[in-house]
Amino acid sequence: MKATIVSIDSAMISTMVDYKERLEKAMKAAGVDITELARSVGVSYQAARKVLEGESKAFTAENNAKAAARLNVSSDWLATGMGDMARNANSIVFSEENEDLVRIPLLANSGSMGKGNDTLDADYVVGDLALSAHWINQHIKPGNIRELKFIHAHGESMSPTFSDGDVLLVDVGSRDPASHEGVYVLDVHGQTFIKRVRMRMSGSLEVSSDNPNIKTVDELNGDHQVRVLGRVVWAWNGQKL
Repeated sequence: MKATIVSIDSAMISTMVDYKERLEKAMKAAGVDITELARSVGVSYQAARKVLEGESKAFTAENNAKAAARLNVSSDWLATGMGDMARNANSIVFSEENEDLVRIPLLANSGSMGKGNDTLDADYVVGDLALSAHWINQHIKPGNIRELKFIHAHGESMSPTFSDGDVLLVDVGSRDPASHEGVYVLDVHGQTFIKRVRMRMSGSLEVSSDNPNIKTVDELNGDHQVRVLGRVVWAWNGQKL
């Protein structure tokens, strides 16, 4: 099946006046002032003010995605004026061109198959992947299709199951390794990891890597600060988990 990532390039950002007006509208609806917007995006107050006053170029693609996430609007709408204004990380959009297609959010958060990546403070949406609803229900069978998210994986510790740069489909509604062994996205002390998790006979959980050359095994005995963010259900190398 074919799937396309709909990402925002800086060249796609609309004219400064149109962008300023959309940004002002979104800020008013969300009750967010310039100071809060600047903090959320990670720019100075002066830089945000210049965008709002039309004295500077629109936000970069990355900062546009951060602003859209904070304002709970579609990053595509904010950047280009296309599509609906409302959007959040839990929204699933059915494609107008094909009613069987659903657009599943691609998150800025990525999982490390190695030393760990910093976990972002919000689910920033940077694009979408379009999948067939029929294919999802036939192969993935999620409890709730709205709880599916895409992330990128980086590193080699889960090779050959995953490769560096693979896009992974994650069911954020499946967070109980004790009831379903598999590969999970874990947040450990603010770092995001992708590891295989299974239950031992003792009742504790074992976290391991698949790469035999850098095999690591840890046991979760209750002393670790671990949050299970979701279970990996498909790798974009065509492998179901």
